[in-house]
Amino acid sequence: MVPNNPNAQKRTLGLRKKRNVKIIFPSLITSFSMICGLFAIMKASDGSEFIVQACYLVMVASLLDGVDGKVARLTNTASEFGIQYDSMADLVAFGVAPAFIYFRYYLYQKNMDQIYLLLPILFMVCGAVRLARFNITASTYGKSAFQGLPIPAAAVTISVLPALSEWVQTKPYLVSRGYAEWFRFENIFPFTVGLLLILSLTMISNLRFDTFETFWFKKFRSKKINMLIFCGFLSLIFVHFIVYMTAVATYYLCMMYLRALRTRFSKPLFAPAASLEAEAEEVDDSPEA
Repeated sequence: MVPNNPNAQKRTLGLRKKRNVKIIFPSLITSFSMICGLFAIMKASDGSEFIVQACYLVMVASLLDGVDGKVARLTNTASEFGIQYDSMADLVAFGVAPAFIYFRYYLYQKNMDQIYLLLPILFMVCGAVRLARFNITASTYGKSAFQGLPIPAAAVTISVLPALSEWVQTKPYLVSRGYAEWFRFENIFPFTVGLLLILSLTMISNLRFDTFETFWFKKFRSKKINMLIFCGFLSLIFVHFIVYMTAVATYYLCMMYLRALRTRFSKPLFAPAASLEAEAEEVDDSPEA
């Protein structure tokens, strides 16, 4: 309700205008994330020589996805609209795009059984279910943990494989040591099938996964240990960005799966929504799906 005092009315209207302007920033970042997903699909459809570019676009989208929620909180513009819009963008960038990249790189024009086409479909559908469940349990104030594997983490894990495979092929010292053989289609494909199944099912599972801030900065009691581990992984960027992303994805998944299986093994793996979200301690963190 606007006060009768003219000066108070001006101040109230001014605050509303400032908020309306500030609300654009997190939505713009979310839009750029979705655009990266669309361009990833377009690049992947151009041919296998553009797959690596498509993978990098998904990774860039994941970085943007980690920023939009924090910007919304810093500008005090977090809203239900932002959560819904973010999930729509995530479905494009982290559901459809990685599924298409997987199809284009591992299945397209390969002499494969048609049943393998269900793999990218399963990943996309499970990602959509994950986002829908997140939408009905999300809080605009954020949480310290998620129910089920966050879809950006699953998307990055799928996207790093083709990019890493191509990168290894370009390094003579890795090829000479036989590492390139690990990524030959007949060797890597069975691994990707199992990985895609695990990622898809744990997205809709009951397992608890830490948020970015909780995992990197609150995992150990000592802040120095947390910072040392974080900086150690960050230094891998100087080797190559794909090495850094691969290491981060691998470390996160291994630690979370080990912790989740240890603490939740006696409980049902699949359950209705809102069973574990109530256990998450609320913190000032972004609502990443």
